[in-house]
Amino acid sequence: MLKTSRQKRITGIDICRSVAILLAMFSHSLIEFNFYQFRDFDTYAPFRFAIQMAPPIFICLFGAMLEIIYKPQFERGDKEAVFQKLFNRAIQCYVLYVVTLLAQLALGQISLGYMLRCALMIGVSPYADILKFYAVALALSPWLISLRVSYGPVYLLGAALTVHLLFPVLQMIPKPPLVFGKDYLGMPAGFLYGGGEGVGGPSILHGMTFVVIGMIIGRAVLLSFDEQSAMRRKGAAILGALFVCSLAVSALLWDFQTPFQTVRNIANMSLRNLNHPIYFSLGIGATIFCVVICIWLFDVQKYSWARWISFLGKASLFTFSFGNILLYAAPDVGVDKTSSLVFSLIALFLICLQTYVFIKLVVPGKTGRMSVLGGLQTAFQKFVRVLQLPLLNLSELLASKLANER
Repeated sequence: MLKTSRQKRITGIDICRSVAILLAMFSHSLIEFNFYQFRDFDTYAPFRFAIQMAPPIFICLFGAMLEIIYKPQFERGDKEAVFQKLFNRAIQCYVLYVVTLLAQLALGQISLGYMLRCALMIGVSPYADILKFYAVALALSPWLISLRVSYGPVYLLGAALTVHLLFPVLQMIPKPPLVFGKDYLGMPAGFLYGGGEGVGGPSILHGMTFVVIGMIIGRAVLLSFDEQSAMRRKGAAILGALFVCSLAVSALLWDFQTPFQTVRNIANMSLRNLNHPIYFSLGIGATIFCVVICIWLFDVQKYSWARWISFLGKASLFTFSFGNILLYAAPDVGVDKTSSLVFSLIALFLICLQTYVFIKLVVPGKTGRMSVLGGLQTAFQKFVRVLQLPLLNLSELLASKLANER
């Protein structure tokens, strides 16, 4: 559970993040079982528009997690512990990404050469590219927190807005040249800054703006739980201002001459793959709306009927990895619309079930005894600490330099 500095559980954020993960996996299941092929695109476009808001929500809430959990530790002087935890998660995420690639290779869906390209982050893997993004984002997080602590949120927000203001400029960057007659550089360019072809989601440059906004949302949530009414009003004001700005930017960028075309372009992921600013303004607005609703329901009104779903947020990386592997291994069945929906729901149930079983196997029980998988995970974490020492020294050097410059 996410907690404030006063150790108060923020159940609403946990549930909101878990629902977003559930919707993302449901979207993958529907695509895998060809649910959308039985009607024309416009029939399902509004639904697909809504479900495309799931990735911005869980990326923004990743940023909120940095603000709520890791930033207070960093400010208390536990910089080494923060770096170790985040880099350990980055390594775990990358390993799970490679596991999905090995599964595709074993199933004959990709070649060994292409698997190696994807492992080097110069390829695109269906459904699993979010793990590639998270691996890099987690590795960058300690430096992002250091910048946040040294300079405050205003400078980071300005940098995030600048990225989107430069959208026309980034679009004018020529596509990377061919290498030996093939477009080997297009996909990594798309992954890094949105250029090239074959992009499977927001680039690192643009996606990190979601993380920055998420940190500001996390700060506003913390203030909303403060004992002082003035601080609570400030938190509400920040959330309200961000929400209104996101709606205003979305309205300015919306094509009102053919309004449904914008719905189509969000639904078919073309605006997402272009890293268009409207995808980010809509995503931020959707995140704030869902966070406020979930906090009101589960932290203010104290409803408990959806708390069961929060287990997905506890093992999100496992869900994205092995959940997608389950879809890769699913048989290619010829179905009608009803059967396709049924198969999609069955797959979603199995994805949730295996995540629940994984948590039960890894998390220590009430007796405090660690499971076999939990012991293996602990051993893996110790191994990662050895690998991360050079980067830890670099992080300390950078943090010291930033502090001196300030």
